[in-house]
Amino acid sequence: MGWEVQKRNGIYLPQIDWHLDARKPVSKAFISHAHFDHCGKHATIVCSEGTARLLQARLGGEREYRTYEFGESFEIADGTTARMYPAGHIPGSAMLLLEREGESLLYTGDFKLSPSLIAEPCSVQSADVLIVETTYGLPKYAFPPSTEVAQDILSFCKGAIDDGNTPVLFGYSLGKAQEIIKALTDSPFEIMVHPEVFRMTRICEELGFEFPPYTPLQASSHAGKVIVGPPPSRNSSWLETIDRPATAMISGWALDESFRYRSQADRAFPLSDHSDFLDLQEFVRAVSPKIVYTTHGFAKEFAETLTEQGYKAWALGSENQMGLGLPTASANAEQRRTPSNRVSETPVSSPNPNSVLEFALMIESVAKTEGQTEKAKIMAEYLGKLDARLLCKAALFASGRVFPKSSKRTLPVDRKLDTQALLFATETSESEYRSRYRELRDRDQALVGALSADARGSRTLEDIRSLFRHLEKAPNPVFQHSILATEYRKLAPLEALCLTRLIQGDLKAGIDESTVEIALAHRFGAPLDAIRRAHQRCSDLEEVANAAVDGLLEYVPIKVFHPLPLVHPAMGQIDLESLSKLDSPIWIEDLYDGLRCQIHKVDERVEIFDRSGNDLTHKFPEIIESAALIPQNFIADGTLLAWEKETPLPFTALEERLSLPASDLLLGEEVDTTVWLHDLLWDGEQSMLKKPLSLRKRELNTFSVNPKLRISPVTKLDSPHQIQQAAQEARGRGHLGVIAKNASAPYDTLGDPGWIRFKQ
Repeated sequence: MGWEVQKRNGIYLPQIDWHLDARKPVSKAFISHAHFDHCGKHATIVCSEGTARLLQARLGGEREYRTYEFGESFEIADGTTARMYPAGHIPGSAMLLLEREGESLLYTGDFKLSPSLIAEPCSVQSADVLIVETTYGLPKYAFPPSTEVAQDILSFCKGAIDDGNTPVLFGYSLGKAQEIIKALTDSPFEIMVHPEVFRMTRICEELGFEFPPYTPLQASSHAGKVIVGPPPSRNSSWLETIDRPATAMISGWALDESFRYRSQADRAFPLSDHSDFLDLQEFVRAVSPKIVYTTHGFAKEFAETLTEQGYKAWALGSENQMGLGLPTASANAEQRRTPSNRVSETPVSSPNPNSVLEFALMIESVAKTEGQTEKAKIMAEYLGKLDARLLCKAALFASGRVFPKSSKRTLPVDRKLDTQALLFATETSESEYRSRYRELRDRDQALVGALSADARGSRTLEDIRSLFRHLEKAPNPVFQHSILATEYRKLAPLEALCLTRLIQGDLKAGIDESTVEIALAHRFGAPLDAIRRAHQRCSDLEEVANAAVDGLLEYVPIKVFHPLPLVHPAMGQIDLESLSKLDSPIWIEDLYDGLRCQIHKVDERVEIFDRSGNDLTHKFPEIIESAALIPQNFIADGTLLAWEKETPLPFTALEERLSLPASDLLLGEEVDTTVWLHDLLWDGEQSMLKKPLSLRKRELNTFSVNPKLRISPVTKLDSPHQIQQAAQEARGRGHLGVIAKNASAPYDTLGDPGWIRFKQ
């Protein structure tokens, strides 16, 4: 006969007259866990033994608790059997599996599919009908691994204590507070907890959960300790007893950019005891229900997601029931839109300038335009229509990048997976795809033509931004395929064409990063050199665009551990014309026969890059070890040489070293090396690029050198005519010649740095 499900004082099942997680008192109710928003003072409560113990402490009073072990079968109503299974949310949290007349129903309550630090592991059961909690039912809620968040929390606590502050971590007294305490297990910190947290944690210990040592909060002795307490309310004053508090809110909602400000905490960390968007989908797949009812949070939105994946899904309490009459991935081939021969018909412009459609139209227009300047003008006009926040993201996407270059993040979606997702979204077989490819000779056009044009304009750049984040965090290709196929179904052909090319890193519009730089200069009336210098410092077009919005281009900082462009010396001739350009006194350094490089060092971390930005860190471990011994943090420009017995070797000897695999290094047979440092680009606190060479060199000379890292010496000549003799002497030392430098010039890769090479 099927299950009837109503949203009424929690969830109500009229066929058996039972409430699930009712808030207002009723005669009998199943309570999934002991959070106040899921329970009431009912006469009879069915729950797990752990939940009963916690409810007794929280609700007080006299009532009947009917408790059962996880997996134990019992009769909850005439003809209806029930079992409880762990939900993974908080201690004692349980899902309820019911069966009557051969049809099963699973009610999740709040649950967490991923492993929890303080709850029994979630146990997934198959069911015909699923009532699922969907607090985080939007794609943007994909939580980072809890171990990473815990490490971030520990770093926050250490930084606060080092600064003389008291770290205070906010989490609900039952569940979240215990998870925070558990996350501090291996930390060196002493833990103090709010009285209510202390009371709940003691009960959790009685239930068999273990925690690191903790003590009740004492205002007189909390200095240097980590404090765990509930979020402060208007009537609470306990936080006022803490000296110099540094506060952090621990919640899944921390993924919302505005959450930290709304919570009025100094920091926010996304540690949640609920399932995120990815786990919600995985849970539904594992249950394999015939019908899904969504409740709590983003119920309507998640029901729509499930509908698009082929499920019959309804959002409880929503007037428009989800999924009725909508085509899904399992629709018959006759229902599909007949593919057009080519994605060439331009759709009507979307009324939303922040839409994917408007971005795709701009890219299409740029692709049809010749000349970088004209392409940049079209892009600048488009950028002028966008919200400031999305303008920054659009600038990045327009360069063909999903993530900024300096982030070193990559999208784990290769061409094969992207192709499979498009085939699934369009219900196109591989044979149909091959046939269309032979006709069009264009992979992208052959894939997207079967998408429905009716979907155009519905997706925004913010949606695409969230898509990339979720693809990046998805645990395996199966998740990635599902997420990507779902997104493609929401796009019209032109939008999908743009997305698939962006995923592959080539929009096929003749745009590179320099085109975007010109467009930003046009859009904001900023000097192009200012845009380019800011981009050189950070290699992040999104950050540059944001700085251009605020008029703060000159304040864009250097991104450490990402290679900076190096000055390229001009070639000079030892003749009257070249020498006449030099002002006395002339600074000269030896011109080394080696590999131009830059070294980035912060504390114990050191990385080395060649002139083209390739990472050489693994190739020269002895240089890395020696750089780590220098007390200062820095970025320095230098030359790496093959070196033996205080004598430079030819570059061919260094090439031999470069050809060795990293596994063969430090075996005692490789060519020895050293680095001569020429210039200081960053001093650990600020950029040195605008400083004159004389000041940069003076700061560099304060470094404690060692045999592997040395400061290239400067010789000052009174006359340009002494260049020839200096070059000869340098050749005698085994070098190529000399470099003449302007002592008052900044380190400028776009203008004239005042560096001239002279070879004898």
